[in-house]
Amino acid sequence: MSAKYKLVKSPPASQKEGESSLHARIVPQETVKINQLCEEISTMSSFSPGDIKGMLESFSLLLGRHLDGGSNVELDGIGYFSVSLSCPPNVTSESQIRAKSIKFKNVNFRCSTMLKRRLKTMKLEKATPVKKELFTPEQRQTRILSYIRENRTLTTSYCMGINQTNRHVALADLKLLVEAGKVERLGKGRSVLYILTT
Repeated sequence: MSAKYKLVKSPPASQKEGESSLHARIVPQETVKINQLCEEISTMSSFSPGDIKGMLESFSLLLGRHLDGGSNVELDGIGYFSVSLSCPPNVTSESQIRAKSIKFKNVNFRCSTMLKRRLKTMKLEKATPVKKELFTPEQRQTRILSYIRENRTLTTSYCMGINQTNRHVALADLKLLVEAGKVERLGKGRSVLYILTT
């Protein structure tokens, strides 16, 4: 599998007068969310998707707690998390600053050497503009069922992507499949997954 890239013009501030340079930028194929990660990890381990999701949610909670306490957090093979702060501008001495004027600015992430080394060998190919396809309702539903057979689960966002539709159309297609007894809806709110009816 290769990552896609496109060439875009660099901002004017970074160019010399008379030049128009280009730089490469990754074209994201998708945004991988927690439910998909849980499903994928489950196939590589003895843990259920629910167990994995619980562990990841606990990790998120603990990461915030340790950062909030002023600690740095390091994950072997992934990277290093730390907090940066902001203080009022034009300060020249400590006496000009009170603790209340110093505030949280951002969470910094420094990628691990191991992960950088792995990504240095990533395969890249130029992305080609894709013409938007229009599918009939029957074709869209067939594509939805095919995707779930291959990937076990489907989210509304993925449904929008594979059929190139908006959320309203994707939800309507999924509702029809649920009413027809071909697909089952699991979860609530943002955690909804669709699976084939057993």
